[in-house]
Amino acid sequence: MRVDDIHVDTELSDVARLFYGDDFPRISLEYDGNTFAVELCDKRYFFDYSDAVYGIIPAAHRAGRLSKIAVYDALFAYTGRAMAWGALTGVRPTKLFYECLRFGMDNTAAAETMRKVYRVSDMRSAVLDDIINAQNGKVLFSPEYYNLYVHVPYCTTRCSYCSFVSAPIAKNRAQSQEYVGLLCDEIARSKEFLAQNGKKILSVYIGGGTPSALDDKSFDELLAAIGDLGCEYTCEVGRPDTVTAQKADIMKAHGVTRVCVNPQTLNDKTLAAIGRSHSAADFFRAYDIVRARDFDINCDLIAGLEGETVDDFIKSLDGVRALCPQNITVHSLSKKNGSAIRYEPDENSDVGKMLDHSLTHLDGYRPYYLYRQKRQAGNLENIGFSLSDRECVNNITTMEETVGVMACGAGAISKAIENGNITRFANMRDISLYISRYAEKLDAKLDCFRSAFV
Repeated sequence: MRVDDIHVDTELSDVARLFYGDDFPRISLEYDGNTFAVELCDKRYFFDYSDAVYGIIPAAHRAGRLSKIAVYDALFAYTGRAMAWGALTGVRPTKLFYECLRFGMDNTAAAETMRKVYRVSDMRSAVLDDIINAQNGKVLFSPEYYNLYVHVPYCTTRCSYCSFVSAPIAKNRAQSQEYVGLLCDEIARSKEFLAQNGKKILSVYIGGGTPSALDDKSFDELLAAIGDLGCEYTCEVGRPDTVTAQKADIMKAHGVTRVCVNPQTLNDKTLAAIGRSHSAADFFRAYDIVRARDFDINCDLIAGLEGETVDDFIKSLDGVRALCPQNITVHSLSKKNGSAIRYEPDENSDVGKMLDHSLTHLDGYRPYYLYRQKRQAGNLENIGFSLSDRECVNNITTMEETVGVMACGAGAISKAIENGNITRFANMRDISLYISRYAEKLDAKLDCFRSAFV
């Protein structure tokens, strides 16, 4: 078989973008069984993948995965550049590691397969091994359980890197109150539907946007609709300027167990440049309010923000680490459609050093979940670190897609996972459309789940 121009193949194009971004040269691919020929610029490369090590690849995926490896190998030979994640372009590299384990390998052999077959670097292969060990006993494979996700699409300001569904709360107070009323109804209907179908809620996650940007009355109304379900219960109060003692007390009263307070950076100059309406001092004030109420705490940082040096990032990481939150999540900046980023994050060649520093200097923490995005700085990853036995079950089970997600709110995406099949349903992204078409789309969502449950 021959692919005359990999521009027509999304998977192969994604490999080329690792090296060149969107402006990659014409590449063609020809293969017959285990033998591959790649034409790249004025070069032609030949590869034979008949070695037994490639037998790990399931037959249904063999041609596609070997094609990606061949294109990667040709680009590596032509440019002399290696990628931390090798030929992998997918969101969840842990899935391939678990595939190796199901094949009968132990962790050591699985990590070696990631290196030899998929060209993953030694450090990232070791990270996958660490994550699988951290997830041991916490990855629940059960159709009986669902995670409940609730989306609040309002923020105090819009960050330059953000592509989530959100609107400025100051200009939308009246709309936000109407929205919360409908959201509470969707939550109640969704909880009732799960119970009627014999499903239990494993964990709750309220994200956004910034849920704590709501006024106290709406915030309390929302959390009351969810109720204290006696499970892991996370609420993002990611913008420190929205954190008050009243908000913290509301969360405590309704059974929230885990709170995200996200500085992104402790550099005030960067915070202003990316559109955050708070300072580093505001973050420390918010952190103290949350810590005083004995929540588990997660703090997000972003590697690759425009203008930041490795030393800037290390200063932020050290500042957060000194607080000893239960979780620290490090994101590699990703240039997403809908964000206001006007520069290519891949231009920041120091992002790899920032991520590597996180992996080697967070003593007492270990990585426990990971995911990747397209157009991510350094072609790297977002990675969550945790103190021992303080891992977020929602992050693990949602990212590994081992339990379904009942999602409520504008732009929220539900996943019904039944008998190994995943069925997705997306709510209306536009807040006004979510409100105006609420009844219609809620019925459609529940009908989608009914079909999946059959």
